Amino acid sequence: MAIFELATPEWLAQHAGQRDLILIDTRPAADYWAGHIPGARHIEPSLFAIASTDASSLARLHAILGWSLSALGISRDSRVVVGGAQNEVNASRVAWALAYAGVERIALLDGGIEAWTGERTTVAPAVTATAYTVVPQAGYLATADEVLAAVEKQAEAPSAQAGVRIIDARSREEYAGRRSNAGRTGRVPGARFWDAAVELGADGRFAAAGQLAAAAKDIVAAEERAVVYCGGGGRAARTFIALQLAGHTGAAVYPASWNEWGTSERYPVDAAVI
Repeated sequence: MAIFELATPEWLAQHAGQRDLILIDTRPAADYWAGHIPGARHIEPSLFAIASTDASSLARLHAILGWSLSALGISRDSRVVVGGAQNEVNASRVAWALAYAGVERIALLDGGIEAWTGERTTVAPAVTATAYTVVPQAGYLATADEVLAAVEKQAEAPSAQAGVRIIDARSREEYAGRRSNAGRTGRVPGARFWDAAVELGADGRFAAAGQLAAAAKDIVAAEERAVVYCGGGGRAARTFIALQLAGHTGAAVYPASWNEWGTSERYPVDAAVI
């Protein structure tokens, strides 16, 4: 399992240039080429977004991960720092994808590239490709079938403690059934609402681990697996990172999220407006 940490710009400035440290810039390509932290390598986060969690879609994701991580020169034991413009969801999506692919040490640049006050460059670094072999970490990804099984189990024994807790990281309006990015409104039956506002402090940095742990305690028990979904996996990925930082290592992302669940009649929906 991966180790998740936060890296400050000051820490990065002290450790930049170390051989096993790889900095990934997840901003749009135009922003990267306009100026990035020296040594940063660029990746497009949408490569790791999927609309379905069936076998063929996961196989395609694995192929994209293998190609991308090889091209970026990443090994399983690399120390990878991921930075977006700020602490936006796309940086977390990439961090989650790295962990799912088997990378063992991952840090988020807290505050993102905008918090960096040092030199910037328009020159891309020379990268030696690796032959990265994806080792899927099943604990970090939940499929629609897994979510469905958890919903059905909870329906059969509503009073029993859930082994899997489904968490909705969308907006309150989406959770309440007043708005949707997919064909149907509502939520996964039994899903608990997670207020993503607790993830960041007033300064835009991640909230302290103790604060995140207190928020998580109200939503998911320590022994439960927390499966997080949103509209398309990005917000769920940042909630996943927040839970990891809070010490809840049994967290997973349902990456296709409502884009899959909300568009298929196969999956039940609690459509009551609340």
